[in-house]
Amino acid sequence: MTAALTAVAVAAVVATGTGAEARQPAATVAATSLKVMNWNIQGGNSSDGDAHWDSIVSTIAAEDPDIVTLQEVHNDKGHLVDGRPGINQYQTLLDTFPAYEGHFARSDTNAYGGSAGQLILSKYPINEKVSYTLPNDSSGAVDRSMGGVNIGVGGTAVRVYSTHLSAGDGAAAVARREAQARYVLGKLPADKVTTPMLFTGDLNVRPDAAIRSWIAGAGWLDTWTQVNANTGAAVVTHPGSGDDARIDYVYGSGAIDVSEARTRTTTASDHRPVVTRVTIHSPSVAKSGAVLAGADSLAGSAHVAVYSDAAAKLRVCDNKADGWGVRAYVYGKAGGPLVVTGQDGAYADGCGTFDAAPGTATSPVVKVCLYKGGEEKDCRQKTIT
Repeated sequence: MTAALTAVAVAAVVATGTGAEARQPAATVAATSLKVMNWNIQGGNSSDGDAHWDSIVSTIAAEDPDIVTLQEVHNDKGHLVDGRPGINQYQTLLDTFPAYEGHFARSDTNAYGGSAGQLILSKYPINEKVSYTLPNDSSGAVDRSMGGVNIGVGGTAVRVYSTHLSAGDGAAAVARREAQARYVLGKLPADKVTTPMLFTGDLNVRPDAAIRSWIAGAGWLDTWTQVNANTGAAVVTHPGSGDDARIDYVYGSGAIDVSEARTRTTTASDHRPVVTRVTIHSPSVAKSGAVLAGADSLAGSAHVAVYSDAAAKLRVCDNKADGWGVRAYVYGKAGGPLVVTGQDGAYADGCGTFDAAPGTATSPVVKVCLYKGGEEKDCRQKTIT
């Protein structure tokens, strides 16, 4: 199956459930600004292990996002959950919030005999849906999935994908998670990287993990570090008992601009929601690409988006606390003048964003180097096509 959302894929994977016909149509109002919320809801169990489904519902209602992506959504209808009758959580959410359309991507059975997976909710019409089962090994680890939708936002197609990678720190768990990440990146549509796209999920990796560099190299931008620092108490999405970590992410393509990214403090789940405000860039993106920094391609990245008016936006990110910053140069074309340069001096801070004027970046070449003081090393460059 290709990464593009196709009608054949839709027919094979659509999961609606009862009551769909009674829901109100999703919004069709033209808009370019979107509020996105990503959250692992832990099957409706709170951080203390008790079920607090009402808190899940009230948290979503309080934020009132345009797009919601949820992990560990359960369908336990017909099964007992800790002695209580289980519910179909994704159908319950659709019935509770009739303004949304939804797509549930089933992953595996859960401990109660029901099923679990990812749910994408959208206030805008969902035109296509796709589901993928991620690769697994023979360890008995639960299966994982990725869901995707193509929604219409004021006449613009916006693709949204959400996944949940395997957890664990041992060698086998890391290998399984990395295999899943490679598979996911192979399914995300590289030929659509200049269009508005979002990729979210519980990736079970901290910000300095190799998987994060792979995602950056594929042209995706971490919305959090576009407006926030990379470390500190505010970044934590999975708090508690020495396991504090930022492991839940919202990524955007180069056609997505970010104005806000934050977490919401709640005990409704063992994860905190990540809430992001984004805007679809105008004018449209004509070409985009990224160059990874460092000899091991793990030190950071430089991403360039070139717009239809030949303006460009350079985003530079340092992804390794090694004492070296990341610096990038963008030339308007091969052998042409330097049109913009920028740097990110430290792993702990946010990424740097720099703009080149309209008409200056026709066929840009981007060079990225590590730097410390006046010294540069490990420089490499790429023509953005």
